[in-house]
Amino acid sequence: MKNRLSLALIPVLLAWTAPQAPAASLKTIFLAARTHDMRYRQSGASYREARTIGPEARAAFLPHVSAGANVSYNDLTSRILGGSSTFVFPSGHFTFNAHGYGVSVSETLLDIQALYAYRAAGDTMHAAHSRYKLAKSRLVLTVCAKYFGYLLARDDLHLRRAEARALRAEYASAMRSFHLGRAPITNANEARARYEAVRAATLAAENAVRLARARIERMTGTPVHNLWSLDLHRTLPRPDTGVLVTDEARAMRDNLVLQAARGQAAAATAYAHAASAARYPTITAQASYSYARADNGEFGFGTVLRDKTIGLDLKLPIYQGGELSAKTAHAAATAFHAQVAALRIQRRVRFDVRQAFLNVRNGYEEIRALKSAQLAARQALTSERLGVRVGIRNNLDVLRAEQAYYRSERDFARATYDYLLGRLELKAAVSHLTVGDIDQLNALLKPPSVSTTASNGYSAAGAGARP
Repeated sequence: MKNRLSLALIPVLLAWTAPQAPAASLKTIFLAARTHDMRYRQSGASYREARTIGPEARAAFLPHVSAGANVSYNDLTSRILGGSSTFVFPSGHFTFNAHGYGVSVSETLLDIQALYAYRAAGDTMHAAHSRYKLAKSRLVLTVCAKYFGYLLARDDLHLRRAEARALRAEYASAMRSFHLGRAPITNANEARARYEAVRAATLAAENAVRLARARIERMTGTPVHNLWSLDLHRTLPRPDTGVLVTDEARAMRDNLVLQAARGQAAAATAYAHAASAARYPTITAQASYSYARADNGEFGFGTVLRDKTIGLDLKLPIYQGGELSAKTAHAAATAFHAQVAALRIQRRVRFDVRQAFLNVRNGYEEIRALKSAQLAARQALTSERLGVRVGIRNNLDVLRAEQAYYRSERDFARATYDYLLGRLELKAAVSHLTVGDIDQLNALLKPPSVSTTASNGYSAAGAGARP
């Protein structure tokens, strides 16, 4: 008997002593996602590519210096046919060496098209930088949304299990009352129906936890076993005391989506000016020096040539078959399209700020109201149980109070996570999110306890227990 008992305890001891995966905080998940997320890395690659446009456009105004050299061996056969001359040029076969070198320098003095192209390159780089910062801001929001989605699913599962245990106990109590003749069988049947419905909801909640974990693992590329929890009953940060008009004004200045759209519109406008300026003249200063030496030649003697030149080059396009007009019209249409898109984004940003602002204010008040409703539901449940003892309430009243209490718990948890996400959405709509926002939220979390870590990665922290 002792041996059988020892064998039965082996799996329990192994599960207890097995090393558990370390719990991951919100910042740990964010750092893993920043490394693994392909969309964020692609935005970084696009920004690095866009940064090369500026130096390329600036090169049109800097001196261009080139140098060359040559050396050759020549095998020449010369033959003079007919004619007479005072000088007699020898005919025959000649072999000789030749070499030379040269340096040329040119610099643009006037190129209006290149000037507008340089301005367009600067606006393009600014827009690319805004999109890169926007990708980081969106990654912060995505990580927090999936992280809190997992915590909400885990807390919901804990509450469903607690509710199922409570309803099962009430079902057993209703069956005892029926067998003792104190209550009809309909009470027991309804208690069982409620219990089975909650049990089915528990299975769905378990699947929701698995899906939420899979989303985080897909985002980070690493397995996720335990996550830090949020104490739902701790004091949350209050909404900022700013007013809606101030937030809208800041968004018109700092919103990254709007900055990228305005930068793109400015670049398109500059490219349109550059296309129109293609009909203007360009002036280029040029200077060169060359040296060439040949030891012999077709006339029977060698040469040494030195050439020094300096001057100005003027180019003026007169007619290019309508190409310049067509490019100008196309660039103007593109610029108008970009300006309309920027105006549309400006209106959308203004609405997003207003919506996020109202959601945050409403979310905080909703949390306060749900906290009061939670306390009232707990007191109502206690009163119903007391009423059953004194005979003025039945099991159905307790069942309804039980479910109302757990419903208030779930609503309170959902409102808390929605409020924290709403604060992030408001800041993202006004300006952008950074790693500092991750640090602030991470300070609200706490690592799971040892008992919680050992229970399949489901944390009961912050979730309500049966009163």
